[in-house]
Amino acid sequence: MKLKNGTWVIVCDAGKFLLLENNGDQDVMDLRVVDHEAMENLKTSEQGTARPGRFQKTSDRRGSTVETDWHALGETRFAEDLADRLDQWASQDRFDGLVIVADSRTLGVLRSALSAQVKTRVFAEVQKDYAHRTIDFIEAALAKA
Repeated sequence: MKLKNGTWVIVCDAGKFLLLENNGDQDVMDLRVVDHEAMENLKTSEQGTARPGRFQKTSDRRGSTVETDWHALGETRFAEDLADRLDQWASQDRFDGLVIVADSRTLGVLRSALSAQVKTRVFAEVQKDYAHRTIDFIEAALAKA
């Protein structure tokens, strides 16, 4: 993949993002960190405070409600918040081109949460989980893509 100078690359998963900018040219990629954030998202068992609710189905049977998956909910909110940030940055004209590198679940949440003005700036999407990889690894992987 050849990226123009100034193209942003967002590498993320459900709890961490790394925003990079290409300071090189189309032939030699030179990604530099613009912003990053990691969220602490405890397991659902560590976040929940009570057992699932119970109710009477019939006079002799009882049922229970499904327990909320707080961990998955936190991951979804993280991706939606990231989409909001990208929208703010796009409205400030901080980037022209964007490459999104994310695992499949996060990429799906981002696709549905991105605004139209961000979607028009998306140059490419890479469905890979590189959020915990080095910048050198990311550069090499994108160069091959």
